[in-house]
Amino acid sequence: MKKIKFLALVAAVIAAVLLYNFLNTLDEKASVEVVKTGVVTASVNIPPNTPITDDMLDIKQLPVEAVHAEAVINEAAAIGKFSKYEIMAGEQVLYTKLISPEGGGGDGTLAYEIKPGMRAISIGVGNLSGLVGMIRPHNTVDIIAQLAKEEKQPDGEEKTIDYTTMIAENIKVLAVDDVISQEGKSKNSETGTSYTSVTLQVTVHQAMELNMSEYKGQLRLILRSPLDEDIVKPPTIKFDDIIIN
Repeated sequence: MKKIKFLALVAAVIAAVLLYNFLNTLDEKASVEVVKTGVVTASVNIPPNTPITDDMLDIKQLPVEAVHAEAVINEAAAIGKFSKYEIMAGEQVLYTKLISPEGGGGDGTLAYEIKPGMRAISIGVGNLSGLVGMIRPHNTVDIIAQLAKEEKQPDGEEKTIDYTTMIAENIKVLAVDDVISQEGKSKNSETGTSYTSVTLQVTVHQAMELNMSEYKGQLRLILRSPLDEDIVKPPTIKFDDIIIN
């Protein structure tokens, strides 16, 4: 009987020690601080194709394990971009749901670069008319057109008169060929020649004038300084004007 009581006492002591150790382990786990990090989340529902502004974003502290691998952790990396898809309020903002209007990272889309009310039109250029490959996206240019017109002379005969006229001034270059970032190529990678087209941001009326001028004559780009935004509006000149002067 005494032996049984002794064994029971030993078992009770062992159980108490094990329970004590178990409870201590739980306390240690509970006392371990959960590692968190800041992640950008949407403060409102953001529809697709919406420019991201700072009032649409929050920084939320989440456990590291809960942060998506593509999550944006800096608001500045999202502001100014567009939502590619809908982003729900409270959702982590992912790089895969954002698109940059200027490209650079390969995700650029020209449509997002165009200002509301404006249009994009591409014109063909050669080495001379395109400034021998020196134009880059985001440069500004003037566009002049060389046109010819039949005019009746005082003696009653028809004569072809050559004109040079300014079609548009201080026009933003959106792209050269298919490149919309400033770091993009300036020459065709396959042929080694300069680009063959330039895409410009213009008004609807300017787009129509450029289209007609390219159809009827020749266009040439004039590169501007980024510090010069003056609109000169020079008069149209004829070849005879140059000879007389």
